[in-house]
Amino acid sequence: MSWLSLVITLLLEQVRPLPAANPVYGGVRQISAWAERNLNAGRWQHGVYAWLLVVVGLALIVGAVYSIAISIHWLLGLVINVSVLFFALGFRQFSHRGTEIQIALANGDLSAARRELTAWKQQSDPSYTAADLDQDEVVRQAIEHGLLLSQRHVFGVFFWFVVLPGPVGAVIYRLAEHVARAWNRPAVTASPPDRFGDFARRAFAWIDWAPARLTALGFAVVGDFEGAIYCWRQVSRQQPVDGMPAPDSRTLILAAASGALNLRLMPAIESASYFDEVGNEGAGLAEPRAPALRAVVGLVWRTLLLWLVLLLLLTLASVFA
Repeated sequence: MSWLSLVITLLLEQVRPLPAANPVYGGVRQISAWAERNLNAGRWQHGVYAWLLVVVGLALIVGAVYSIAISIHWLLGLVINVSVLFFALGFRQFSHRGTEIQIALANGDLSAARRELTAWKQQSDPSYTAADLDQDEVVRQAIEHGLLLSQRHVFGVFFWFVVLPGPVGAVIYRLAEHVARAWNRPAVTASPPDRFGDFARRAFAWIDWAPARLTALGFAVVGDFEGAIYCWRQVSRQQPVDGMPAPDSRTLILAAASGALNLRLMPAIESASYFDEVGNEGAGLAEPRAPALRAVVGLVWRTLLLWLVLLLLLTLASVFA
């Protein structure tokens, strides 16, 4: 049922993509804001209580609904799975914006590409602006943002949906990602920082550990395998800091995609810190140009198809075992 649910959801999303402004996302934002407003006393343990209430509490509610539905008929369980996945997955959120930026650049309209990138990234960072970026940096940042969204809206959801029963895993992953961002935004006032969001940030880092590595492996398999593994190995020299996984998901995914496509997808200074070696400066990675946007969408699609094929084979093996 997992494979069928994923395929149906992906087809539905291609026909009718979910708008960013929808009541489910709005409701989640309100609940997380309410928890932060009422439970945040500035201490670490209060963040733990809020995380358990929002992430685990809502996941258990969805799990209970799914259990009731599947006990009545498997088709009802399928409907619940697809309904939850429709709001949790978001492949079109990645590919559509990238396509718009690519079209703007192909038409020579750098200002339109900047506006598209600004609107895209302001969904998660309201203070962001791309007004002063040159064309190559617009392309690079669009690719970077799109790859990270593909992890958070596609591959991470896919992994946990398969691992945990019903739609519980998908709900936990998406809620954990949301509160990790929402409870760790930069303070708008000069008030002293608190530790309320620490647990949410750490919890999501570890929740994303396994799916990020499978995503990186998928990029290697469907792209330049040697290049992806080389870049993976280079960023793995990063030392763990304060108990967090190293390399972090962002660094690993950008590094693997860079090697798979032979493109520099990290900021120049960050890329140099990992890849500059005597006689191999920059690891031979080319600067991203506008056509690279299409190449990245292709990389993500091929990786997604790889995951679907592997899941189908596992499903058939379990059925006929």
